[in-house]
Amino acid sequence: MQKLMEKPYRNPADLQLALIRIYIGLNFTHHFAEKFGLLGAKTYEEVVQYFTAIGFSSIMVVISGLCAFAAFIGFTFGLFTRFAAIGTSLYLLIALFSGRHYLAGFSWADHTSGIVINGVEQTVYGGWEYPLFWSFICLSFVLTGGRKWSLDAHLRKCSSAIIRFLSQ
Repeated sequence: MQKLMEKPYRNPADLQLALIRIYIGLNFTHHFAEKFGLLGAKTYEEVVQYFTAIGFSSIMVVISGLCAFAAFIGFTFGLFTRFAAIGTSLYLLIALFSGRHYLAGFSWADHTSGIVINGVEQTVYGGWEYPLFWSFICLSFVLTGGRKWSLDAHLRKCSSAIIRFLSQ
């Protein structure tokens, strides 16, 4: 095992962070797919109904899908990772509060029925712990960026000052 780690991965922390970053990015696949109707019409309609039930217009489904898609691209490929980290963390915090997850309790497995949101009785699924946890993990990538195993590493060599700044 030591020999395997010596040559291609001189710094195992780079590989570890890349694997975590990619995992985070791939987890957003389902989130953007459901909001773009890629998981079927029934799933899309349920998402739209949920968004309107908590007081958002259906355009927010598209905006939310775009945010999830940006998180997917930014984390999976390590593209402008620090900006993706900030945006994704904010997206998750907004979802936590606008989805009223705090009303369901702490655990991601909790749910609470009988919550009145915009005059309609709702069941809130998933406590605040899970979205806050992922928001924190995503935000931690502000400290590291994409590192070695990312598109950012290649873009930092670019001649454009803007691209180099975004990929730091």
